[in-house]
Amino acid sequence: MPYFSPRSQPALLKSIHSPSLIPQLSVKSRPESRPAVQVMDFFHSSHGKDKRRSVSGSPKLVPAKPAKLDIAIESPPLVMYGPTTSSSGALFSGQLKLNVSDEQVKLQQFEMQLLARTTTKKPISKDCPDCRTQSTELHKWTFLSEPARFSKGSHSFPFSYLLPGKLPATVSTVLGSIDYLLSAKATTSLQDVITIESPLSVARALSPSSDRTSLRIFPPTNLTATIILPAVVHPIGEFKVQMRISGCAEDEGQTQRRWRIRKTTSKIEEHTKMISPPCEKHVNKVGGEGKGILSTDTRVIGGKEFRDGWKSDFETKGGLIEMEFPATFKTGSNPICDVEAPNGLSVSHKLLLELIVAEEIVSLKNTKLVTPTGTARVLRMQFLLIVTQRSGLGISWDEEQPPMYDDVPASPPSYAKMVDYEGEPLPDEELSRMR
Repeated sequence: MPYFSPRSQPALLKSIHSPSLIPQLSVKSRPESRPAVQVMDFFHSSHGKDKRRSVSGSPKLVPAKPAKLDIAIESPPLVMYGPTTSSSGALFSGQLKLNVSDEQVKLQQFEMQLLARTTTKKPISKDCPDCRTQSTELHKWTFLSEPARFSKGSHSFPFSYLLPGKLPATVSTVLGSIDYLLSAKATTSLQDVITIESPLSVARALSPSSDRTSLRIFPPTNLTATIILPAVVHPIGEFKVQMRISGCAEDEGQTQRRWRIRKTTSKIEEHTKMISPPCEKHVNKVGGEGKGILSTDTRVIGGKEFRDGWKSDFETKGGLIEMEFPATFKTGSNPICDVEAPNGLSVSHKLLLELIVAEEIVSLKNTKLVTPTGTARVLRMQFLLIVTQRSGLGISWDEEQPPMYDDVPASPPSYAKMVDYEGEPLPDEELSRMR
């Protein structure tokens, strides 16, 4: 293929316009100007395409809707108090507002749904939206039983619903999420569809109760650990862990065999499980309906190491070691509250304690004479932690209303028989006293 340098372009144009290369034609047609135009179009062809692309990519004007929807929640934050087995749920209410901008609009259909949406981040089929997100309708409001006209202005439609206490709280994890939303839709007579979606945040709070006491035994030694933990812990703040170890000393004549703590390590783990269900199209991938793929995730959200801070008492019978330390979550870990959803999403927490103890022999005549035996053990323990939101001063909705009585109380006692007085007339003095 011939190569033309930039300096040879004028010569090329000159050779194109030379009379020897142009055929002899009539004066009317003027063919001599066509090659120059084609050459210029060749150099500017890409620029013309860019212009056409910019014109075609301009935003389109969308016609304005005749009305607009707005959702206003009037109830306090949705908090379910107590566990799922005994919670009375959360009552919420609000208003769906229709703001008409035209002089008049006619609605053929006007309804709103409360949806519970489950999203998995590891679906059965990666490109299937139905495998990734599944929605369940909890309640539906129908505001129009027949077509109606609405004039210009704002029109309010109140609504309310009692969320069952068995529903899981709003949660978002690395494996999946559960959320709730209100979805309203209005259809006009001209088939214009007006929609709006508003998310709902649902939380659960467990009231604190008495502390939990756990006992751990470590055979073949006589070591026994007693751990005292709070019944519930909260994502923000710290909680106290009390530990008492007994059986750490044993007298052997003029000596005493002891177990001393060298190091204590605490760790808080968060365990997440998610069962990804298939849609109707991909049921065969998991072997049938009602089955799914289980995904798990574990992360460390807190922990600390201690090399001192405990008190040892080897003079009491059996010996005693006591320790109390604060446990906190890592900054920025964003711990998730415990959830156990029927759709397969669960979040739980564990506290892991690891103690390194070393054995030594001490003379009872001179306690400063300590002889290490070279024997050491690792004592591992794990305890279930219940992480929940703070209940604060809030109370359940059913405790805010006046008391209700199922049965009618008993009536006042009635007289079995009344008899007229037939004796002597009573003196006036006694009658005056009765008045």
